[in-house]
Amino acid sequence: MLMELLVSLILIIIGTKLAGHLCQKIGIPAVIGELLTGVLLGPALLGLVLHTEAISLFAEIGVILLMFLAGLESDLDKLKKYLKPSVMVALFGILLPMIFLSGAAHLFDIPWKEALFLGVIFSATSVSISVQVLKEYNRLDTAEGSVTLGAAVVDDIAVVLIVSLFSAFLGGDSSSTSTMNVGFLWDLLGSKIIFFLGLFLFAKFILNPLLALVKKIVAVQVETAFGLVLCFIFAVLSEKVGMSDVIGAFFIGLLLSRHESKHRIEHNVSVISYSLFIPVFFVSIGLDIELSAFKEYTLLIIVFTILATLTKLIGGYIGSRLTHLDKNQSLIVGAGMVSRGEMALIIVKMGETLGLINEGLYSAIVVAIILTTLFSPLLIKYAIEKGTPA
Repeated sequence: MLMELLVSLILIIIGTKLAGHLCQKIGIPAVIGELLTGVLLGPALLGLVLHTEAISLFAEIGVILLMFLAGLESDLDKLKKYLKPSVMVALFGILLPMIFLSGAAHLFDIPWKEALFLGVIFSATSVSISVQVLKEYNRLDTAEGSVTLGAAVVDDIAVVLIVSLFSAFLGGDSSSTSTMNVGFLWDLLGSKIIFFLGLFLFAKFILNPLLALVKKIVAVQVETAFGLVLCFIFAVLSEKVGMSDVIGAFFIGLLLSRHESKHRIEHNVSVISYSLFIPVFFVSIGLDIELSAFKEYTLLIIVFTILATLTKLIGGYIGSRLTHLDKNQSLIVGAGMVSRGEMALIIVKMGETLGLINEGLYSAIVVAIILTTLFSPLLIKYAIEKGTPA
């Protein structure tokens, strides 16, 4: 077991670094090479690396660290400033996929209940891919970068609530109205409100005294170690209240971004993350590609990939333009919202568990999700270059 994991990690690290070098040479985002490394090494082609439980754990830590770093590198004041555009982008980025993907699914003779759930799946956004590309082009700490980050977080929270509603109405007893009205609403919203209230109180009263205390401890890399502890604590807490673990990691990174130890923590966590965990995360997405799905569901995959790409791109663009971002900024935001990645993969897995998605359709949807994830970095690159003076 350990030897298999070590061999997989060796292949992943060498493969992603070589792919990243090649991508730099030909002028495309390095994350594309890392995603394609997963396709090459995985079951779709060479079959040298399998998506085992151990790889999944490394990948999950990778995406948590990636979003923690995104928080550390963000500007809280800018995120507040661009809250309205973020909400508008998230709103259009959820509505358009819900309408068009659900309608398309029904045209493929998928019953309405399952079709609506497919719309929910493609409403999700995975900002982790976009974060990597925006960082690569030094656009993370800009208006468009802040809106993309903010919209993706709002999108994640909203889609989690929609999925919770969907699951409850599927499994709930319609006769127990009072339970649905009180208990269910508390389960749906109460814990999340408490989480953000607790985060606010922690930042206001506890964080700075705690960091001052940590600074007095004489130990190797104590600030970085404590930063990681906070990252993992808030990732666990956000997962416990029914949200994605990356939301907690992002927000605690955002709070730490205002502390004087920010740059030391960011540098040290980057070394750990980009050496091992983040490459495993990107490769793990490519490992889910199954070429067999193309045989039976070719047309569905093509239609879903096109619609999934266009609805987020257009939704992000419209939401940005309505809140007075310029055309190029709006295009970058729209492109940044296209990626579905791990968020959509988690929801599609839930759909399979709920019996809404059969095995063949599951594979086809996973392929469509990964294809949109591959397109997103290329669209961001195109949008950035389009707005850059020659």
